[in-house]
This record gives sequence, structure tokens and C-alpha cells, in this order.
Amino acid sequence: GGRSRRRVMATDTKRRRITPVAMVLHLDEEEEDDEDAEETWEEEGCGDDEKQFAPAAADDDRGEARNRESVAIDVEGRVGGVSDCGLDFSFRSYPESFDRYAGLSSPEACDVITEDCRECFVGESFWLAAGAEPRCALEELARKVFELHVAGIDGTKWDATKSGAEWWTQVRHENDGQKEAVSFHWDKDEDLVDDFGVNVHPAISTVTYLTTSGAPTLVLDHVPPMMYEDVEQFRGAVGQGYLSFPKQGKHIAFDGRLLHGAPRELAKPRHVEKGYERVSFLVNIWLNYRPRAIEPFPQEEIGNLGLRGGFPGTSARPTGDVPEGVGGDRYPSISSRNDRFGDMREFRYDFGETGTEHTLVLPVSIKALDSVTDAREGKGGSPVDCVRLRFARGAEAAVVEQESKEPRRS
Repeated sequence: GGRSRRRVMATDTKRRRITPVAMVLHLDEEEEDDEDAEETWEEEGCGDDEKQFAPAAADDDRGEARNRESVAIDVEGRVGGVSDCGLDFSFRSYPESFDRYAGLSSPEACDVITEDCRECFVGESFWLAAGAEPRCALEELARKVFELHVAGIDGTKWDATKSGAEWWTQVRHENDGQKEAVSFHWDKDEDLVDDFGVNVHPAISTVTYLTTSGAPTLVLDHVPPMMYEDVEQFRGAVGQGYLSFPKQGKHIAFDGRLLHGAPRELAKPRHVEKGYERVSFLVNIWLNYRPRAIEPFPQEEIGNLGLRGGFPGTSARPTGDVPEGVGGDRYPSISSRNDRFGDMREFRYDFGETGTEHTLVLPVSIKALDSVTDAREGKGGSPVDCVRLRFARGAEAAVVEQESKEPRRS
């Protein structure tokens, strides 16, 4: 009897480890015209550590408020339950094993997926609910990404009916009008920012590369404030980041709250040779919340995709051993502390909702970067696919207020 009691006590202790809720957003379940409604805080019944926020309810003919659904956001800035479910939020790369797991190890499969990514590069993202049956190869790949990262987590902390994969594609090439880069940004529910002014992020953000070319992905250890209006809190020093170079079939994952982008200036010369194309497949993993305006890929467009119902030469659902990611701390690093090559440069990237709010200041020595990536390859080792960037005091990366582009009066 004593052994059983100790087990129950341990379980109860585990359940008491709950990240406190900072805010509860009440979301309208019905889409009705309510242009006159004002957004207001509802604090009645809340403790000091919990706020409630909702648009003011418009009375209907019966004088009753509309039905509401809600989403909790914890003090870490994540959807309620996500911080406690056992997810790995660290940066990690899957340079070798993901392609086999996802059914991308054959050139034919990669070619089909790449062509479908081009077809779906329309500037918007799509939803695949947890447990939904994929209708095409891209949805199949999105499901494999989702299943990889939720495997083994605490199923009592997330609701499959409110969870799923948000997926979209990116294509970059020479003279693409986007500087051959992906602007720095935070992944979030854009509609919730517009309607409530609140940043709600996916649990995990991921990138899968379909080509070995183009700009690397830079993930920076910098989390935004919960409230979008707190502009100053978006800014500040950045201590470290991880730079991931594209490789066909490679996959990376990281905390969905982190600032990231793909700066063309940090690309390897061989990755941006004339005529190159960078194609990537992006999946955000959402638990306990579905972004408000994201819908599944249109059924009428499914027929335009080159492959439906499975990958070439495999069963309809690819199988493979679950891959192990390589943690970012296991990769070689460079520091902004010493400019031993004498080429330290301060790159500056403007970004924000309109592209005019913030500037990322990024001190990087390209020669130092090349030294750690080329050394191992020169000795016959495998290519270095990621590098950890450390920013020292006095030579920090930072998000700062963007300087006005307007001419100043003398």
C-alpha cells in the first residue's frame, strides 16, 4: 500500500506544476458586424496575475451578450498548457535523419514537394487540424512535422480539437523583389494582433529546406512583449542566435516566440550562385489554439498539386524512425567579442508590421563564420549546417528603434 501511495503523491506533485496564467482573451464565437464595439479589459474576478480582455459585447435583440470562447496566455507568453506539456523549445537541427522519416530521401519525392511548394507560394498559410487526414503531399509533410514534435508530450495538457499545423511555403531567387531574403519577424496570429493587440505565438516554429541554396535562417534569442502596443519592450539586446544553412531535406525547429528571418548577406557564396532558388516548407505547431483566420487549403485547388495521397515509391503514409535533433549548443560558435579577422561588420535590418518600426543591429564577422564552417569540411568532415552566434557585451546584437528616413530640418 505504501508504494502505491508514493506513486499517487508524485503524480499530484507533477500536476501542481502549472505555469501561471497572465491573461485570458475572450473571443467571439459568432462573426457579426460589431464595428462600434470597443476593446476593453474585463478584470472582474481576476487575481493580480490574471487579466481578461475582450471586445465590448454588442447586445442582440434579446439584450444578451454573444457566446464567447477564450484562450489563456501564460506568464511565459505561450498559450495556456503549452509551457507545461513537455515540448522541447530549444533550437535543434535535423540535418540527416528527417528526410528519411518524412519520405523525402528520394530525389523524386523532393522534386514533387518542391514543385508543390512553388504552386502554393501565394502569400498565405493554411491549416491542418491535429488528426485530420491529409489530402496531398504537403499536408502529409505537415502532419509528419506535427507528429514529430508532439510525440511523447503530456496529452492531458493539450486539446487535439483545438490544435494543429499551420503550414505555408517560401520561394526566393535572384531579383525576386524581396531582396532574396525573408524579413525578420515573430510568428503570431496576425488577426489577434489586429483585433486585440495581443501577441499569441505558436508553440514551435519549423523550417524544412527543399533546396541546398539561398539565405540561411537566423533564429535569435529574443521574445516580444505580450501586448503589441508595448513598443519599447520589443527592443533590447540579443545575447545569442543560431544560423542554419539550407540543405535539401534538412529540418530545424525552435521556440515559436523567437525572432527569426533569412538574411541574404550571411549566405555562403556557393548557395547563391547565378540562377539559384531557395524553396522551404514552414510549419508552425499550435496547441490549444487555432489562429482565427487560417483555413485549410482550398479543396478546389488540391487537383493543381502534382501529387496526392502519398510519396513516390512509398506507402500513402511514409514511415521511418523518429529522428533525433542536434541541439544548437553542439554546433561550433563564433563570438562578437574578438574581431580577429578584422572584418567585423554591423549589418542592419529594418522590420516590423510596416517595415518601419524596428531595426535589428547584427555584428558578424563573415571570415569568422567561414572559418568555423570551412575548417571541418577542409579536413574531410561533414559540412557544418549550423553555427551558434554569441554576442558579447559592448558588441551585442540588438533590436532598436528604426531611425527616421525623413530629412531632418537644419
